[in-house]
Amino acid sequence: MTIAMLRPRSAEAKKQEDDCRELQEDLRECMQEMRHNQMLFDLETEPELIEQRVYEYQALCCRYSYLQRKARAKGMRAIL
Repeated sequence: MTIAMLRPRSAEAKKQEDDCRELQEDLRECMQEMRHNQMLFDLETEPELIEQRVYEYQALCCRYSYLQRKARAKGMRAIL
């Protein structure tokens, strides 16, 4: 075991790790909201409310794309 392995993580490394965890949670939450929106869309019968679900889904897709770009910039992979 080397000395580098025994050294505690720096505050910067811990902050980056916390940011990655938070980003993963945001991505999971967004995916869950997209699935929920899709379920509600499938059940909807009123034209105005169907349109609302479409706009909500588009907004969620934009948010998800943003979060994915942010995750890729941090070097994160396979976030499910």
